[in-house]
Amino acid sequence: MNHTPHPVPPALTAEDKAGIVLSVLSGRETVAEAAGRHAHLSERSLLDWRDAFVEGGLRELQGSAARRPPPRESLLEAEAAELKSALGEVCLELNVWQALRTYPRRRPEPG
Repeated sequence: MNHTPHPVPPALTAEDKAGIVLSVLSGRETVAEAAGRHAHLSERSLLDWRDAFVEGGLRELQGSAARRPPPRESLLEAEAAELKSALGEVCLELNVWQALRTYPRRRPEPG
């Protein structure tokens, strides 16, 4: 019995996926038609691509390795981290001062 393996189709690029998604979004073809044109592409996968594309555009279709927050978001995240650190230091200092208030004060001996 000679079994010939089915060739694995090449992976679609983000641009390929975007083209397929745009053809569905524009109404040129249905999800079923688009999935039927490509071997090993399920309608569910195409719907997931569509949702990802609508949410984040081409960058979202490029995969997690290519996902980077926009520059402004990166700056805001860095600023938030810095503020959290400063707030933590202030809270620690406040806790120390509150703890010191509970200790009795030593008064100088008369005389």
